[in-house]
Amino acid sequence: MTDVDAGGGDRLALAVLTQYRMAATEQMHRVIAPEVRIEQTRRRLAKLRDEGLIDRITLPQAGRLRVWYPTSYGVQIASEWPELRGRRPPKTVSDPTAARLRVGHTLTVTETALLFLEDARRRGELCRPLDWLPKVYHPIGRPSSPTR
Repeated sequence: MTDVDAGGGDRLALAVLTQYRMAATEQMHRVIAPEVRIEQTRRRLAKLRDEGLIDRITLPQAGRLRVWYPTSYGVQIASEWPELRGRRPPKTVSDPTAARLRVGHTLTVTETALLFLEDARRRGELCRPLDWLPKVYHPIGRPSSPTR
C-alpha cells in the first residue's frame, strides 16, 4: 500500500493550473515533474481533463501547442485545499475562445515563474511551484459615485 500516489501529482497539477491560470504542456512538465518523461505529464493532464477538472486549447499557429487551464469545477475543488486557501481564485476561462484570447500574456507570466523556479532548483534553494503568485489583487477601495 505504500506505493499508492493518492493523487499527489494530480493535486499539484491542478493547484498549479489554478494558481498560474494557464500553462503549455511543456511548462507544466517543467513545473510539476521535470525529472520524469514528459509522457507522464501528458497522461496526467489528459486524466484531469477526462475528470472535468481542466481543459485545453490547441494553437495551430504555434505548432499545435496545447495550452491547459482549469475549469470552473477544477478551481472550485482546488480552492478548498490548504495550499490555496486565502488566495483569491482567478476568474476562470469559460471557453476555448476566451482562453485563446488570454493565452499570450498568461503564458509569458507562467514562463517568468518557471525561470525563477528553475533557477532556485539549480541553486539548491527552496522555491516550490506554488510559491509564485502570478497576480495579486490589490483592492483600492470602492468605486466612487459620480458627482452631480
